Amino acid sequence: MNEYKTMMEEIVQIQHQSKQFLQLLTADEVLPASQLTLLVQLAVNGGMKVTEIADFVGVTPGAVTAICDKLEKQSLVMRARDQQDRRVVKIRLTDEGYLLVESLFHKFSTDKIEHITTTLKQVNQLMQTITNYDN
Repeated sequence: MNEYKTMMEEIVQIQHQSKQFLQLLTADEVLPASQLTLLVQLAVNGGMKVTEIADFVGVTPGAVTAICDKLEKQSLVMRARDQQDRRVVKIRLTDEGYLLVESLFHKFSTDKIEHITTTLKQVNQLMQTITNYDN
């Protein structure tokens, strides 16, 4: 039973450290961390459907629409029809949105960004091996 407790403590610690890093990244920003996280996610994915965002964030599509409306009014995101299926609307970053996302990372030197990136890659590789364990 002690092994389970130790494992759970480590999982909680990883979540806590991730939250602290997000707070560091978004400190002194006008937008809330949740909106900034959404902008980063859009930058990584090149745009997402409202339902994809809702699944990622863990809220309803209606809540995502309200958030996107606010971000659209600030010219940070736009709604664009998918080229393959015109019925599908994706939320994409505007040029201003990309600049804002990039500015979040200017808080760190290039060396620090490289170190953080290397460390995060290692953590992700370890997490992938953990999630691929067979019972």
